[in-house]
Amino acid sequence: MSDERPLPEYGFDRLPEPLPSRAYATMAIVLRAGLFLSVALFALGLVLFFVERPHETIADLAASQRFLRFLDPSVLVAGLAQGDPTAILSLGMFTLVATPMARVLTGMFYFHEHREKAMTRLTLTVLLLLLVGSLLLGPYLAHP
Repeated sequence: MSDERPLPEYGFDRLPEPLPSRAYATMAIVLRAGLFLSVALFALGLVLFFVERPHETIADLAASQRFLRFLDPSVLVAGLAQGDPTAILSLGMFTLVATPMARVLTGMFYFHEHREKAMTRLTLTVLLLLLVGSLLLGPYLAHP
């Protein structure tokens, strides 16, 4: 007995084929690399921040609005070039946010490679929503 019945509630006419194990391994590497890179940036940024400002606390750093200026990529690049600890911390945050997006992009690549059109479109939609939320909605909400 074949299990080829339609799944109209999902808009698919069949279940997608499982991805090869290398796809899952690649996605795991992407997640680990992003996590380790963001942790390294956070650690470096915090060390530099407290070396430059030994009298400040984590609460002072969290309560400040220092990070908002680094939403502008040119300001971020200039801050990184100057070794600004807050710019390094901001890059760590961007890396942490971009990591799941890179994983979604990796999944989309494998779905496309295996000609899973519905899953490719679905994954592309998720990626676009993440990008709109991060690049458009986030800065808009940060500067009301």
